[in-house]
Amino acid sequence: MDDFSTNRHNEIQQSIQTNPTGVPARHPDLSFSDGNIAILAGSVYFLVHKGLLCRHSVPLQQATKALEPARAKQLEGRPILHADCTPEAMYHFLSALYDGILDVKIDPHNFSAIDAILRLATNYQVKHIRASLLRELQRMQWPARLSQWEVREAEATDANGQYDARLHYAHPILMINLARAIQAPELLPSAFYDLSRCPVSETTAGYTDFESIVHHLSQEDLMNLLKGREHASRFLSTFVVNELEGRAPSANCGHGGNEDVGQRRTCQAAFESITFEILRDVNGITHRNSDPLFAIVDAELMQTRDDAHSVLRACEYCRTEFGVAVDHAREEFWSKLPSWFGVDLEDGVW
Repeated sequence: MDDFSTNRHNEIQQSIQTNPTGVPARHPDLSFSDGNIAILAGSVYFLVHKGLLCRHSVPLQQATKALEPARAKQLEGRPILHADCTPEAMYHFLSALYDGILDVKIDPHNFSAIDAILRLATNYQVKHIRASLLRELQRMQWPARLSQWEVREAEATDANGQYDARLHYAHPILMINLARAIQAPELLPSAFYDLSRCPVSETTAGYTDFESIVHHLSQEDLMNLLKGREHASRFLSTFVVNELEGRAPSANCGHGGNEDVGQRRTCQAAFESITFEILRDVNGITHRNSDPLFAIVDAELMQTRDDAHSVLRACEYCRTEFGVAVDHAREEFWSKLPSWFGVDLEDGVW
């Protein structure tokens, strides 16, 4: 939804909420003079077209057929179809049904609209809207591929290297709860991993949204999260032990032929310094202290970037071999996310 539509909708909702009569209020935007059915959601009704509803939704088709015109209650001469949702949710759903989702913003401030559309599109089996929104959410925010995750993380990092996912993406508690409600498990592994990087105390306290509503994980998903964090931490520890501590230099190491013993150990010392930096990160001294996937790739990057704490540099041969180990470890790490966080997926989904 664009900014103009959002502001207009907010104005409409405010006028509806201040309606003092207690009589259902007609929605001024999503009501059509030639509409032949009234959808009543809470205290607001929408005059819409039965044919459109029936074309895209079997449950709505069945519900409209079940109405007996002679006995059905009416609003403005149209039979009433009761909807068990808020007026806001119905507004977002009907807007998507009439106008499509091209203007629906995939951003944190618009998550309530995305949530409403997906829940109602799932309940009413409007498959094309559900599939399109899920595809966009997975492509832009909660991907199934590591390469897409890397793009996501880069977009949440500014020119000064400051990372802030919440400026760009909805809180993962919201996404996990929505994915559970609409049975979209393909969104869960990356959402769980995103959440696993937050302090446990913050997660258990819940997330307070823009409307001051506090959202919590279910007890089952909280346990899934804690187990996944433990698996991820253990994977990082194993990586440090197997790939960094006492790492042997490459057979083609550029310092291998040096007569000075200290010079011959340059690459080993460089990898020891990486181990120290990762331990600093894990213990919360740096700003990405609960992100094993980042820590693994950072182990490679700190050998080449100018602002790295370590002054030691491994030779090109040793760095290349270590880079292969890093790539393999990150792919393996990513592939294990569903099982770590207790997510059941169909074959080929992840």
